[in-house]
Amino acid sequence: MTFDSDLASVRRALLPLSITDGTHEVKRDGQRVAAVLCPLVMRSEWHIVLTQRPETMPSHPGQIAFPGGKAEASETIAQTALRETEEEIGVGAGDIELLGRLPSFDAVSQYRITPFVGIIDSKAIITPDPREVESVFEVPLSFLMSTSNHIRREVFFDGDTHVLFDMPYDEPDGTHRNIWGMTAMTLYRLWQRGFEEDTA
Repeated sequence: MTFDSDLASVRRALLPLSITDGTHEVKRDGQRVAAVLCPLVMRSEWHIVLTQRPETMPSHPGQIAFPGGKAEASETIAQTALRETEEEIGVGAGDIELLGRLPSFDAVSQYRITPFVGIIDSKAIITPDPREVESVFEVPLSFLMSTSNHIRREVFFDGDTHVLFDMPYDEPDGTHRNIWGMTAMTLYRLWQRGFEEDTA
């Protein structure tokens, strides 16, 4: 696959930026609206930018995540994704081209999450906020969209067996990153919607 076809597959996976059917809104009592950004950046090929949360965080310590968080009353859900990206990794909206979004979903942590996908300018300087981000790293899109790197795992939760996919990744310097949970499943949904037919 070429880099252009990779981007075409990403675009094929996405819904329009505008949300007219309310699917991003809360679906149960106590739920909060939130958004994340799945950031693409072109290096020698397309990469996805991910963060690792500090072990000192009160929620989800040490987990690998996209930039994101809960919505504020004065903003759209897309603005939430952009604001949280700037707060967490220092890349502002002027350096991000939003392409679209993946379907909203209910997270275990009582959030209704909408994942957006956007391209970060390759010249943008990534500056993580140490209060929220221990480190930032990039993984080739080709690695994440390869079925050979999707490790199936079954978990029993809330009375049902759920199939999850982990995507363990070793950086060139040997640092091991275990991409799992909501982050891995969002990437898996991107593969299902945009790339699966290319590998059929």
